Amino acid sequence: MTQPATNPADAAAAFARYIAAFNAGDFETACSYYADDIRLTIGNGRELHGRAEIVRFYTGVRAVTRRTINVLDCFASETLLAAELESEFLAVTDVPDFTSGPMRQGDRMYINSFAFYTIDQGRFSRIRATVFKRVWKRLVDPS
Repeated sequence: MTQPATNPADAAAAFARYIAAFNAGDFETACSYYADDIRLTIGNGRELHGRAEIVRFYTGVRAVTRRTINVLDCFASETLLAAELESEFLAVTDVPDFTSGPMRQGDRMYINSFAFYTIDQGRFSRIRATVFKRVWKRLVDPS
């Protein structure tokens, strides 16, 4: 089982592996970084509890968008990892009720966020994210 490094020097490499699994939709590997009782607060303030709820949420997001996360910066201690992330969401279908607002197929949304990962016994026990920049690139309506 893969898990975050407890040594701050190894944390960036472990976090890169976690993000690569997340980007690939490999939720089994991504969830191996989570404590059993993980809590995730996403950018709009919604809180998800446990691996199953997180996977359900992101499986739904992945069904209607292609999300790619790039790590812009990351630093860690033995108990906390902080990262600046840049995400792109590409709508693969119309999504009138998308978390950040309605999207039409082909629309792209870019967000920059900060995320804080509490590390407990080598796994993420709490993740708190906040969005500080959101950019929409909408398709022009051809009609």
